[in-house]
Amino acid sequence: MRWVTYLSPSGGGARVGALDDGDVMGSPGGRSLGELLEGGDDALAAAHQRAVDGAIEIIVEPEARMCAPVLPTGPVPVLVGEREYAIGPELVRGVDDPVAPEARSARVGVAALAGGSGHASAYTPACLWLDEAGEPVELILGPVLTTSDELSTDVLELSTSVDDEENGHGRVEPDHDWLVSGPGRVRALLPVATPVLEADDELFVDAGELGTYEVRVGSQV
Repeated sequence: MRWVTYLSPSGGGARVGALDDGDVMGSPGGRSLGELLEGGDDALAAAHQRAVDGAIEIIVEPEARMCAPVLPTGPVPVLVGEREYAIGPELVRGVDDPVAPEARSARVGVAALAGGSGHASAYTPACLWLDEAGEPVELILGPVLTTSDELSTDVLELSTSVDDEENGHGRVEPDHDWLVSGPGRVRALLPVATPVLEADDELFVDAGELGTYEVRVGSQV
């Protein structure tokens, strides 16, 4: 299953949507994606089917304004090389949110989200933006949350590029110990490091089966 949280064009609020054949199918009911995950795999599958069969609105995926799939309620443990961060939930954003103006470089990888069983049950791209001093200013999650049963590979190949020139590459194993164990309902492993980026650079992130997206450095819209 593939899920998103998006801004509804009919009401402006955040709404959960199931992806189906290139469309975002607005999920009936007011439960967040985090709450659906807490219900476990069977409940999540049932919610996905309800969204596909009875969508309250349908939006072509490229036209949907994406939020972070899940908003963490506590610090997100993030591993970058040998350095660990605890990113406050107030720094979590979606791919269509403005990029912090002080962002200078990015660390890209995968975030794992634990379901009702307490084990990693879904994954989404993750991008940590750092300022000139190397301190975190923003953690982007999404746009798409993919359940583990949807993955067909044991290794996710990741890359970043600007103007079709690759500037970062790495790999993440979805069952990596950092992602599947330890505290935190959301945990991120970020092996890809970009060089210093300039304002208005368009960073393209390719997370393999987890999807792709592009974000403009320094964009405030």
